[in-house]
This record gives sequence, C-alpha cells and structure tokens, in this order.
Amino acid sequence: MKGKVLLDIGAAEAVFTLDTIDLIEHAYVFECDEAWLEALIAKLAPWAHKVTFVNKYVSDKDDKENVTLDTYFSGKSADHLFLKMDIEGYEQKALKGAERLLSQVPDISGSVCVYHTREAETEIRSFLEDHHFRTRLTPGYLYFENELRRGVIRFAR
Repeated sequence: MKGKVLLDIGAAEAVFTLDTIDLIEHAYVFECDEAWLEALIAKLAPWAHKVTFVNKYVSDKDDKENVTLDTYFSGKSADHLFLKMDIEGYEQKALKGAERLLSQVPDISGSVCVYHTREAETEIRSFLEDHHFRTRLTPGYLYFENELRRGVIRFAR
C-alpha cells in the first residue's frame, strides 16, 4: 500500500482507509449513504489534505446519483491505484464502469468483495482475468444467505 492512491469504494466506517492512511498518498472515499458521510468527514479530518469524499454510487452509468470510475478519473492522475470495493452486490457494475481504468493503468491492484451474490465470485474473477490480472481468493469462507461463500478476491498485474 505504500505510495498507492486508495479508492475506498463503499467506505462505510472507513476502517480500511484509516488502517492505511499513513501509507497511502491519497484516498478517494466513495460513500453514498448520507448517514455515514458526516461521521466520515469528522473521523478523517486530521488527514483532510489527503482525502477526497465522493458522495455517489460507483456504477456502470453516469447520472445525478451514479458515477463510473472511468468518468471520475477522466483527466485526473490515475497512477498507483488500489481499489477496495465492498458495495453490497454492485461490484460487477462498478468494475464494468472501470474498464478503461483497469485496461490503461499499469500499476493497479485491489480487493473486491465477492460474497454478496452467488455468481459474484465466478463473474468477478473472470472479468479481472479477462483484463489480464492475476487473481487470488482469500482463504476461508463466509456464511451468507444460508450458504458458504468466498469473501474477497485480490487482483494485481
């Protein structure tokens, strides 16, 4: 994580951002839930100079409530990225909206939750491997919706 730009997509309490804040260059905290936003801003205030809050859903479309990562980072520096994505089953849509970013940024890696839907593990792994990433599932399983599922897939070039 040292020197990376973190995209904390689905930040909730921003635990991941807080755990890495002293290592990273900058954090983009994507959280669309207004209930979390005020607390997040207060919690990350000591690092305000290196945190950008984005109050939109990350998706495969752009409108008033949604943004694609491709659109958001169009014209912005997008080097040394680490994506942390936990967005309640919308991970596939968010990845689809990041195809250009995933294809063009050479130093990009991340971790994506794959337990929210039954097909997420297979679909996300296939998508990432089609974009020339190595993938690795974290060990163990989660008990979710009355079945055991893998939790997180990690990816890197």
